Amino acid sequence: MTTRKQEIRQQIMATIVVFFMGMMVFGSISVRDTQAIGTNTTLTQNFVAGTLQLEAKATLGFADFTVGVAGNSVANITVVNVRDYRGSGAGWTVTGTMNNLEIATAGTNNISNAAINWMPGAFFGLGGSSNTGVVLGTGGVFSAAGGQKLINAGASSGMGNYNVVNTMLNILYTGDPTQKVGTYQNTLLMTII
Repeated sequence: MTTRKQEIRQQIMATIVVFFMGMMVFGSISVRDTQAIGTNTTLTQNFVAGTLQLEAKATLGFADFTVGVAGNSVANITVVNVRDYRGSGAGWTVTGTMNNLEIATAGTNNISNAAINWMPGAFFGLGGSSNTGVVLGTGGVFSAAGGQKLINAGASSGMGNYNVVNTMLNILYTGDPTQKVGTYQNTLLMTII
């Protein structure tokens, strides 16, 4: 009886061994027969055009003149900010124009724009914006045809954010004794195209 039990145990063990070996063989055959299957996915990222923007102080005052006393009055446009986020590389130009300064109560009395001069200070690019191809204007009086150039960028230049700092405005008063007392004003129009 002991031998019969041993035979049955040996047959069970042999069956188990054969079963596991078969699993290992079929498992490895299955892995060898499997081929990689792939798929391609196209990734896209669109960039849409931003804007061309210009920002400066809303008001700027000069020091007082005394009627009959010649002098200069200077004001500083501390920062003009230019942003070109269009992504086209088309370039741009910032120009300043203004008419005579006039006094509301006098009608005909004014300060001629030929006596108002500006001189751009300096500029720099922000956030990695390249200064290559960006040129500061040379300054002059506002009576010049077409106004005065503050700064410009040529084609493929000026993409990003730029600050023009310390642009000085100077009013030359000749000391005319007939100048009317009052507040003279007009608008300095800066445009970017």
